[in-house]
Amino acid sequence: MTLLRFVLYFHGFSLVIAGIAAVLPAIFTDTPVLSPHFWLLFVVVFATTLVAYILSDLGIRKGGELSILSLIGGLFLKLLACLVAVAVLIIKYPENKMLTALNFFSLYFLFTTFEVSCLLRNLRDQNQT
Repeated sequence: MTLLRFVLYFHGFSLVIAGIAAVLPAIFTDTPVLSPHFWLLFVVVFATTLVAYILSDLGIRKGGELSILSLIGGLFLKLLACLVAVAVLIIKYPENKMLTALNFFSLYFLFTTFEVSCLLRNLRDQNQT
């Protein structure tokens, strides 16, 4: 999978998630399902996923032991940056801590699943050649 193809698929995937997130408050009118800072979390997780994928993809293209280090390093930096962002939000705005944390983890796991599946596709293509 080329980097351009990943960016196109990733933006499409992100639009689907954003569409679902935009519809959820209309469906569940009695219960709050999105934190007031949901869109900030969305942008942070989106940006860090994109950066982590680019770093990992560059490492895979270099090959060798660097590919493993770049994969682990990219995922670790993404986790660290996202956890810092959500920790700052929870500390600065303590109302609805649980909702903010649930929104963060749902976004984080969705984006990470997409990223890892694309990275595995790159590794599989590399092994076949």
